[in-house]
Amino acid sequence: MRTVNRDAKQRTHTEKLKRLPEEHQHEVADFIDFLLSRTSDTPDAARVLHETAGMWKGEAEGIAYENALREQWKQRR
Repeated sequence: MRTVNRDAKQRTHTEKLKRLPEEHQHEVADFIDFLLSRTSDTPDAARVLHETAGMWKGEAEGIAYENALREQWKQRR
């Protein structure tokens, strides 16, 4: 049912667009491009952080190990 309604709306929009002068049709196309540019497909920061957090798992131990090595070298000097 939704597809039928959506198709009807698309036909109505297309018919309206065809009735406009060509110059205005270009303006509509430019406006659509503008709206599409504002609708980004880039993921939100929270989701990216959640997905990439696993990459850093265990790095804390690595950093602690490096810091311990630095301390040992400082003591040897």
